[in-house]
Amino acid sequence: MVASSCSSTPESGKFSREEVGNDGFLARHNGQIFAEGRSFSGNERDKLFINDGAGSFLDLSDLSGADSSNDGRAVIAFDADDDGDVDLFVHETQRERHAMYRNDLGTAPGFVKVKLRATTGNAEAIGAQVEVVAGERKVSQVLSRGAGFISCQAPELIFGLGGATAATVTVRWPGGAVESFGDLKPGARALLVEGAGVAASYGAVPRVLEDPKPRGLLVNVGDKVAPFEVLDASGAQVLIDPAATGERVALNLWASYCAPCVAELPLLEEWDAGEDMRVIAVSVDAPSDRARALELLGQRAPALGVHLAGDSRPGVRTIQDVVDLARLPLPTTLMLSPDGTIEEILRGPVEPR
Repeated sequence: MVASSCSSTPESGKFSREEVGNDGFLARHNGQIFAEGRSFSGNERDKLFINDGAGSFLDLSDLSGADSSNDGRAVIAFDADDDGDVDLFVHETQRERHAMYRNDLGTAPGFVKVKLRATTGNAEAIGAQVEVVAGERKVSQVLSRGAGFISCQAPELIFGLGGATAATVTVRWPGGAVESFGDLKPGARALLVEGAGVAASYGAVPRVLEDPKPRGLLVNVGDKVAPFEVLDASGAQVLIDPAATGERVALNLWASYCAPCVAELPLLEEWDAGEDMRVIAVSVDAPSDRARALELLGQRAPALGVHLAGDSRPGVRTIQDVVDLARLPLPTTLMLSPDGTIEEILRGPVEPR
């Protein structure tokens, strides 16, 4: 479990399930910062470290893709796809979203998984210490169920074996009794019941975690871009349907603070003036920068239509259903077929055709 939304009446001090970005969330978490699109944590990115096995840690933040700027505040480490390695589920304060990071480092060295059931005291065996000896290494974990900041530990303990061919497992139960469950083979999923002395097995539940979309996108080549809402120059909602033009479409994502974005606007205007392509340029600027975006568009490409990324709204498809604004490299242009299917994703400034 990860803490998430809060009540729409923060003054009551009560919490209830609410829609993402509700008024209560904004009031409780400094509404001005979120309304203006600024960072809650000063743009400090999340960090991910891995134990190098030599008494130190390696920084894999950027390499792993887990270096989000969305201010991670809670994390659950568990095996989401049941392949034997630990994945991460993170709650991000900024934009009140969640992120799943799939571990693809592989499971060749082997693993064992352990679930506990106590027959004295608490049935979940909270507080039990599990010790695993694999080869020359000894590792122990405590089943706490309360590990981490505003999050909860999964009830399944996972131990990597580092290439060992067996693992000897011992449990110190919450009541103080110490019990050995003998050797487990790599890949074992063991249910350890207090007093049984022998491990029982439980079945694997494999799940498929989809491959991540291209960085900053919630769609991929081959997907159709369904109609979505943006804002016009007056701030009114406008429905964009890429397939309605009957022509190829260049869906361009840009921002006023992105120099290459601004530089390519005249070329995009030329494309749009041609006979075989329409250009839909959407500014992803924060509300406080929209005036600057309109000014630059008027200077650089006055004939190009005005489209601004608005806020996400429950039950309404917006640009946030197409792109992940927190991770979107700019400029990015999606080249669409006449029926709205993505044919190509262009990163960086477009070039003359």
